[in-house]
Amino acid sequence: MHPMQLSGLPTTWLLTRHSDVRLVSRDSETFASSTGNTLVKVEAAPTSAMLPGIDPPRHVHYRKLINQGFTARNVLRLEPRMRQVARDIVANIVDKGEFDAVTDISAEISLQVIADILGVPAEDRMNVFRWSNAIGSLGIEDPDYAPTPEALGQAAAEMFAYCGELVAHRQKHGLTDDILSALLAAEVDGDRLNRDQLNEFFLLLAIAGNETTRNTLSHGILALSEHPDQQATLARDRDAVQPAVEELLRWATPVMHFRRTVTRDVVIRGQHIPAGDWVLMHYLSANRDEDVFERAAEFDISRPDADHVAFGGGGVHFCLGAQLARLELRVMLEELYPCVPGLTVTGPPDRLRSSFFHGIKRLPCAVG
Repeated sequence: MHPMQLSGLPTTWLLTRHSDVRLVSRDSETFASSTGNTLVKVEAAPTSAMLPGIDPPRHVHYRKLINQGFTARNVLRLEPRMRQVARDIVANIVDKGEFDAVTDISAEISLQVIADILGVPAEDRMNVFRWSNAIGSLGIEDPDYAPTPEALGQAAAEMFAYCGELVAHRQKHGLTDDILSALLAAEVDGDRLNRDQLNEFFLLLAIAGNETTRNTLSHGILALSEHPDQQATLARDRDAVQPAVEELLRWATPVMHFRRTVTRDVVIRGQHIPAGDWVLMHYLSANRDEDVFERAAEFDISRPDADHVAFGGGGVHFCLGAQLARLELRVMLEELYPCVPGLTVTGPPDRLRSSFFHGIKRLPCAVG
């Protein structure tokens, strides 16, 4: 672990080991999220329901509410529609012959699934995609995605207004079977999510669902093309898909880090870290930890030890949508490679310039 001095910010300790990431993730009393979880200093928002940025006991309360939208039943009911979307995507790329895997596969399934979850009609989906891309680009260094403060504010205002329209429609015409309706109906100890909190969750799900699955799948397509023997295994053996999903998550690690604020003096690996300092959990490095993963720098879909931290290191902030992401990746792999076993990357990936999202912007491919 290493201390970093960043301009205008507290001393920040970079945690690169798997065990240290686990330790910090599971001790929310010592390592707090309420003053922000990225390399941006913010004040705690006392009414916010954005789960990554609040601590127990408020976090536990809101998580109970939001979990009601992510029951196993709600997630599994998405699979038939998700599978049809995946089949349509495969048919489209076969028809094209040459395509961009990010736009035509990864972004497309992410957008369709998130829109279905949120109950967004087909005609509005590109707006949600545009808003989430603009807001999700905050802090990204890539010049292709650097929004102005005015554009960020406009995107947030439009997305919140649109969420309000969806909520009003359900309140007037009755709830449906989407997750937004489940959240409207959710209640814990007589408490429900208010309008601002619903807006925040809508925003969080739109961004997280678009960015993380899109980047994981794009990195997976690239890695499998570089390992044609493993790609051939997926094409012929359905049982290989589930461990492949876990290896894709380990390999891609779509969100590279989150940070915590130290609330009391603590010692990690012999280093004294005073209260007020920051710790930065580097998930990508932790997922390459040689103490945990044999041949950690190699991509291997048959890897038996998939104890990755792509969804965080456990504890109260473990990713709410982990099972949804796993299902989405599994369905896409099951539909893609048996139909397009010769899928080939035909040019270098255009990688996202970001210290936060581990992304690919464009990936030229052919059906082979």
